[in-house]
Amino acid sequence: MKNDEIKRANRKALPKFLFFAVVCLIAGGVIGYFSGYGSAKGGTGKLVEIMKNTGAFFGMNIAPWLMVATAIITPAVCVPIYIKAKKLLGKWDGEDENIADDIDRKLSVVILITSVTLILSYFLIAASYSGGVEIFDDPKRTVVFFIGVAAFFAILAEGIIIQQKCVDTVKRTNPEKKASVYDMRFQKKWMDDCDEAEKIIVGKCSYKAYNATNIACMILSALLAVSALVFETGFLPSLTVCLVWIVNTAAYFKESMKYSQTGNKIS
Repeated sequence: MKNDEIKRANRKALPKFLFFAVVCLIAGGVIGYFSGYGSAKGGTGKLVEIMKNTGAFFGMNIAPWLMVATAIITPAVCVPIYIKAKKLLGKWDGEDENIADDIDRKLSVVILITSVTLILSYFLIAASYSGGVEIFDDPKRTVVFFIGVAAFFAILAEGIIIQQKCVDTVKRTNPEKKASVYDMRFQKKWMDDCDEAEKIIVGKCSYKAYNATNIACMILSALLAVSALVFETGFLPSLTVCLVWIVNTAAYFKESMKYSQTGNKIS
């Protein structure tokens, strides 16, 4: 692209960018000012107390039972979908692409659900821990806590076993894939067994995930910055989000520079 074309493209995009930046600056300034002003006047004191009490109640009384419910619901939802995929596999003649695609979709749904529930379980166990060691002063709370811990490990076991079954089913429709889900280098070996079309799909999905993560981290970092001012949450929540953001960005550009070298093949 010539210099004049580059400048023309920049001039065309710049006004919209500046407008968006100004709007965000004004909105952020207004929210920050009134949040700080309200906090300084003590107007947020009751809200902070309510949030802390609500969080403590949730962690000690609700989160453990949510883990129990998750441990029950996850297999109840995923196993029937997996069984349908297995039945389709039994009817598959090795040629019909529509049946193969239907099997892949069902297995992908199962893996998605189990992955989300695994992430949710980490949040719920952290919420259960948020009550601190004081929960052991009350026998009833202690029992509820350990019920939640047992449910947490049940969710982990369910997720691993169900995903292993799904991966094994995928390997039956794709004999070229040999990696075991229990292999510590499973993801690398799985990618090595993918053909070029599959790697292109993975690349497109990864780019979408990269953009979504950037947007989520940007929004969360802004909200947590305001939260640190208003609710005195400190900098650790923001640090956690920013670390994820940095790792995501650094990993992306590291791989981008690696594969942008002339003649470097994707593997």
